[in-house]
Amino acid sequence: HDGEITARVDLKADRKAGVLRVAAAWVEPGAVPGRTAEALALELRRAATWQGLGEVVVEDRGDLARELRAELRAPRPG
Repeated sequence: HDGEITARVDLKADRKAGVLRVAAAWVEPGAVPGRTAEALALELRRAATWQGLGEVVVEDRGDLARELRAELRAPRPG
């Protein structure tokens, strides 16, 4: 994000379920969790669409998981 690595995620495309699964999400030291979750949610939605998956599901693992899940549940702008 903005030229920096601000998070680490473990992803799996679950094609049978039509879901991009985030097995774990961690914020990198010094990154702002809220901004990171917001930017990452946008990119994960793009990745899911690109893969033909209808949803992004975040498992409860990692220090960014809860914030990322909340960001993905928030209404999309526009």
